[in-house]
Formats: sequence, C-alpha cells, structure tokens
Amino acid sequence: MVPDASGPVHAYMHAAPGCWALYCGLEGWKASLAADHDAPTLIQHLVDSYAVQHAANPDRRNRQSVAVHLMSLCASLEQGIPGARLRHMIGTWTSREYPLIVPRPDAYRLTVRDLADAQDRAGLVADMARAAWTAWSAHHDHIRAWLAAATARTRPGTDIR
Repeated sequence: MVPDASGPVHAYMHAAPGCWALYCGLEGWKASLAADHDAPTLIQHLVDSYAVQHAANPDRRNRQSVAVHLMSLCASLEQGIPGARLRHMIGTWTSREYPLIVPRPDAYRLTVRDLADAQDRAGLVADMARAAWTAWSAHHDHIRAWLAAATARTRPGTDIR
C-alpha cells in the first residue's frame, strides 16, 4: 500500500519507511492549516489516527502512545474536546504505564496512503479519525475507563472541557 522505500522510520512505531515518508510528507499540508480555526483538531486527529494504526510494538513507549492516542480520539469524538485542549491533556496522561492492547484491529478503512493523494484532506482526516476509533471498538470500554480516571485526576469534580 505504501512506496517500497528505504529511509528513516519512527523511533518506536513499527511503520515501514514508505509509510513514515507519506506521513512526514503531510507536514506542509498541516502547516497550511494554521489559519483554520479547526486546525488543531484536524492535526490531532491525524496524529492520533496514525499512532493507533501502528500498535504492533510492545515497547513501553509504543504502548503508551497507542493508549493516549486512543484516549484522545475518544475525548474528541465522543466528548467534543478540541485539539488544542487535547494536546495539553495528552501530556498529563503519559505519566502512567499502559498494557499492550490486544487484539489489534486487522485493518483500517482509511490510512495515510489515502490522505497522500486526497483532494479534501480535511474531510478525510475526520473520517480517518472516526474509522480508527471504530476499528478499536472491542476496547472502547477500557479506553473510556482510562480516560475517565485520567481526567478525574486532572481536574477533580469539573468538566474536562
């Protein structure tokens, strides 16, 4: 699905070099969103979706990444938390250990490969986020519980928005 290439890869996500190159190739597009009021949410959805689609590494950093990015998708898609707020929240969630979440989804309906050639990337990123979250539906209850525990510690007795 991605170019057969050699080159750099992410430090702990098991992404093929061609996949990582496609993802990194979206940096210019992400930068062009700066004036868009929804840019932080679009960018967070892209980051979250890509991270949870690369959950094959049992390394602690990858387990943590997958868990917090799933929590971010949950908070955004189910609770309407905007991307700018999510960035701060994710930073507070990374201080704990998370298990390897298995089983992983076998496939994803939309990937970075679809974004690379898309005309309406913004619309596709929103669809990709929903599809990535849906793909992990077998684990939604655990993710929601982690999110509830993390947000209760962050702001006890208050709405997380």
